[in-house]
Amino acid sequence: MTIKIDRLSLRLPQGFGPRANAIAHQIGVEMSRRNWRQDININRLQVPPVSVSSQEGNSAVAQKVVAAIVQGIEGRQN
Repeated sequence: MTIKIDRLSLRLPQGFGPRANAIAHQIGVEMSRRNWRQDININRLQVPPVSVSSQEGNSAVAQKVVAAIVQGIEGRQN
């Protein structure tokens, strides 16, 4: 199964601006690696803030965001 995200809105901490595109791209990469058991149709999903440090790489930040997205999706299905 594939997942399609029409729009992704991120609010990143101060200083992360130059990294925004790379982080968003990495979120897409991480989401594509997930194996979804069934089709999912969610019009809007808002996740709680994710704590990140400026010392973390883009991949680590993306993995935290993806974990929050997955938790939100799974919460909708229960």
